[in-house]
Amino acid sequence: MNKYVCLLFTPILLFSCNTKTPVVKVDEGVTYTYIKDNGGNSYRSIQIGSQKWMVDNLKTVRYSDVVLNQFKLPKKDSIRTLPADSSILFREELSFDTMSYYWKYQGGKSKMDFGKLYTWYTVKNRNICPQGWHVPSVYDWEKLITFLGGPEIAGGKLKSTDTLLWDIPNQGATNSSNFGAIGGGYKTEFATFIDQLKFGLYWSTNEDVDFKDCGVAYMFYAGSIKSYKITKSKRAALSVRCVSDK
Repeated sequence: MNKYVCLLFTPILLFSCNTKTPVVKVDEGVTYTYIKDNGGNSYRSIQIGSQKWMVDNLKTVRYSDVVLNQFKLPKKDSIRTLPADSSILFREELSFDTMSYYWKYQGGKSKMDFGKLYTWYTVKNRNICPQGWHVPSVYDWEKLITFLGGPEIAGGKLKSTDTLLWDIPNQGATNSSNFGAIGGGYKTEFATFIDQLKFGLYWSTNEDVDFKDCGVAYMFYAGSIKSYKITKSKRAALSVRCVSDK
């Protein structure tokens, strides 16, 4: 019964559910540190207050940690994927491992790189961030948003001003934090890719305390200066940003 509650609840919230040595580079007056995941993908990172965040959406298709199976041998590090039109809503296997998938957004009008989209189960199954980094918790997100003045204005400071990455007008976007949130859209649990350029949705590692089939996420909207704390079905696939362990 609960697994349907967060699906109905979210729309209300939407408008009220081994890395290499870092390389430092100055780009247009902003100092970024560059890191790589174990698949060779490169990401920018930047200091915001006391935290260090990635400035690019995660796009790995491999886990970064090593987990041993029952025979004391390393499990495969690849993350599962399915055909783009596959729905996992009605699958009964509820373990983190069997529900862990990623997708690339398909069918959108933009050809820009928005990274990959991951289920909440993927986020919780194993570490998908580069070594020394992790998927942010609610605490991590709230610390960032509070530092930038709170949810009423933080969205504008976090959103990229690139007109190829958001619908126009991208209300209130200044990207003064250099975080560069982008409108990557998401994949619903019903196998539909929606809202590219309109919304950017990012997972936290926290489960919704009231609806166990939902995870907590943070959303940015082309039509608002705000940031939104929402809940989404764990089977939906959203964007991921990583934050440093230190």
